[in-house]
Amino acid sequence: MSYAIDQLPDLAPLGGHWATATSRDAAFGHAVEIGQALLPSVEWPYQPSQCPAHRGTWYLDGELLLCDGCSIDIT
Repeated sequence: MSYAIDQLPDLAPLGGHWATATSRDAAFGHAVEIGQALLPSVEWPYQPSQCPAHRGTWYLDGELLLCDGCSIDIT
């Protein structure tokens, strides 16, 4: 389960910050606001609305899982 938009972990230790993005809820199909990480020197190939990735990488000592395709929180 992803973090609530107002409870996303601090990205300062990684030199980053959060933006919000809109994506479709996988279960119900309606639009939802999600956290999208912006990290220095990291470019993700997709926007959340078009991302085909189904895997992620753990950050912050296993506290945060970010999509490898678009950097949204998929914890």
